[in-house]
Formats: sequence, structure tokens, C-alpha cells
Amino acid sequence: MVRNEEYKKTGEKNKDLFTTAFKTTIPVLLGYIPLGMAFGFLLDGAGYHWIYAFIMSLFVYAGSGQFLAVALLSAGAGLTEFAIATLLLNFRHAFYGLSLLEKFSGIGKIKPYLIFALTDETYALLTTTDVPQGSSKSKFYFYIAALDHSYWIAGSVLGAVLGSVLDLNIEGMSFVLTALFVVLTIEQYFSSETRFPFIAAVGAGALSLILFSSDNMLLASIVLGTLILIGREKSMQKTQRKQNTQEYRKH
Repeated sequence: MVRNEEYKKTGEKNKDLFTTAFKTTIPVLLGYIPLGMAFGFLLDGAGYHWIYAFIMSLFVYAGSGQFLAVALLSAGAGLTEFAIATLLLNFRHAFYGLSLLEKFSGIGKIKPYLIFALTDETYALLTTTDVPQGSSKSKFYFYIAALDHSYWIAGSVLGAVLGSVLDLNIEGMSFVLTALFVVLTIEQYFSSETRFPFIAAVGAGALSLILFSSDNMLLASIVLGTLILIGREKSMQKTQRKQNTQEYRKH
């Protein structure tokens, strides 16, 4: 009897945690469904069955990478071109992973999936949302990542299916991803106590646009922004050491 009550309480707690995760991911839901549909429309327009939209979204799960894949497939690109283009496009995720080492510590068996499912939008949610008090961090992160993944799959499959039966003009729909990330960035800015990383990112982006072409500025801005943050961190550490030395001498 006691064990049944424990199971019931655990089930209710998991349900509440899932509900919280769902509410957290609603902005991504509203962005991923139309954007996923745009990808599905494009894939259908390239002559592929809707099942390929499902397979790509399930196993590849890279919004901008999947859009790029459609363009490369239509152009008859080779495997080497695919590999290089995808690496350059998604290289920013290496920096995401480094910044989540502490958050993902002690996650357990779910860590490989969280690494796989780390999109820009999921990263924004994981870095701005606190785990409910007394709840499992691994479960909460898993719910967020899995929900976002399911939204993308549903949108891409829906778009591919509708694209096979409807003749629609989808011009401009790819901007949904950009708009969604702008909204999440603004939310992250106002919820963060430290504003300098955002200022550094804007500065790095503007400088990269001046120095490089629009096609090559993304990777350059990421590298430049990272160097700025590393430089600031070292400067702060140096200042802190000087202050500690001065206080030590006073005593």
C-alpha cells in the first residue's frame, strides 16, 4: 500500500515536471511547427517522399543543416561537400557544448541524447530556465529536449504531407527560425544578470559583417566573440588577483 502511494506521488511529480517543461517550450513549439513545415515543403518540392522528412528530422535534427541538405541534394552535391558545409554551418555547437559542461554534469545515461538534441533554441531554454526545486535535473532537461525534437518532427512531416497535396507559396517561411531565435535571445538577455556577453556578441557580429562577407561572418563572429569573452575573463581574474594581493599586504 505504501509502495503504491509512492508510485502515485512519483507519477504526479513527473506529470507536473512534464507540464512545466511543456509550458517552457511553447515558444519553440510556435516556431518549430511552421519552420518544420517549410522544410517539409522544400523537401517535397525537391521530389522526396514525406518519410524522408521524418527520417531526417528524427536522426539529423538540425534545422539550418536540413535546409542546407535540401539545397545540396537538389544541386547533386557529393559527400565531401555535404560534410564540409555541414561542419562549417554547425561548428557553433562546439561552443555550446563547452558552456554546458557544468549543467550536464551528473546527468547520467540521458547525456548522449541531450548532446544530440542541442539545437540553438533548446540551448537557449536550458541556459535560461531553472530546474523546479526538488525535481530531477536530468528528467527536466530531457523533457525540454524531447519536446522540442517532437515539435520539429511533427512540423516537417506535416509540411511534407501537405506539400504533396497542396500548391503553396512558402517564400519567406525560412525566416521563422531567425525570428524565433531573436525572441529567445531577448528573453535570455532580460533574465541574465550579466549583460556583457550579449554586448560582445553584437560587437563581434557587427565587426565580422564589416570584415567578412555575409556568407562567412557567422563562424568569424563566433570565434571573435569567444576571444573577447576569454580576454575579459582573464582580465577579471588578473584584477581579482591584484585586489587579493593588496588586501593580503594590508593585513
